Parts: sequence; C-alpha cells; structure tokens
Amino acid sequence: MANSSKRKGDRAEREAVAVLFRLAPDLVVTRPQRLLGAGRREDTGDLWVFPRVTVQVKYRSDPSTALRPAADGAAVQALRAGSQLAVGLVPLPGVRRPAVRWVATALAWPGGPPPQVPRFRSVTPALHHVRRDDGPVPRTDRVAVVERVGAAALFLAPVEAWIDAYRAAVTAQAGEPPRTR
Repeated sequence: MANSSKRKGDRAEREAVAVLFRLAPDLVVTRPQRLLGAGRREDTGDLWVFPRVTVQVKYRSDPSTALRPAADGAAVQALRAGSQLAVGLVPLPGVRRPAVRWVATALAWPGGPPPQVPRFRSVTPALHHVRRDDGPVPRTDRVAVVERVGAAALFLAPVEAWIDAYRAAVTAQAGEPPRTR
C-alpha cells in the first residue's frame, strides 16, 4: 500500500509543477522541479517553483484531511528553508478541468489577508465554498478562512487565487504598480 500511496503522491507533485508553470510562467524559477528527500527531518518542501516560496503537496483520497497538514507542513519546512512564504497544494481526486482541481492552503496569505474573506468553523464548508464555480465570485477572489479555537487561521483557495495574491505581493515588493485583471 505504501508504494501505491507514494506513486500517487509523486504523480501529484509532477502535476503540481506543470500546473504552476502553466498558470504563472512569468513567476516560476528557471528550472521548476520536485525536490528530493521529502520526508526527511531536514525536509524543505516538495517543489522548487517560485523564489522564496516553500511548496508542500499532499495527496489524500479525502482532501479535507490533507488541507491542515499541507499548510502546517509547508510552514515548518519554510522555516527550515528560510523561505518568505509557504503554501500547501492539495489536488481534488477525480476532478478534471475546468472544475477546481487544486486547492492552495496556507497559514499566511501572500500580501496579507484579503478583505472580507468568508469565515468558516470547519474545513468541509470552506472547501465547498472554494470549489463553487457556479457563484458570482471568480476563482482569483475565492478565498476562505477556517478559524478554530486553539488553531491558527487556515486560508483555503483555488490555486489561481493564491497565484494571483502571490503575483500582487511580488509586484508590490518590487515597487511596480499592480497588474489589473
């Protein structure tokens, strides 16, 4: 069983590199790739895709059980790596484009928390909100926060929203005017 799980995780990591490159070719490092040594004590993330960003990919058949561990793991690995940002990426099994396939999860949002983010007490309704493509909120603005007593706030969004926020943060840090959508 471990080999099957490892193969699925490896496949998810390869897909994540391709998705991030497709969505943000202007932001990725010269040679985006999977990092070796995942799972060791000094682990610094699963992917090298964006400068100063640690990316942790978690694949589970029930994605709601992967969201918090992906964000927590990315945050710990970012400290080891000296990264400025950490993001967990969780694929939604069986989902194909154009539906939301990848969920970004983080303890800190690039550029700071967006204003007026819907707040939830558990992951399941937040994930439902993030996945809804039939509502008026575009993917790039569809962010949710899960707030539980005794736990850090957890940001969830389609990967497109995280990339949009990251792009804005990089642009602001460089002193350039933000791009309009």
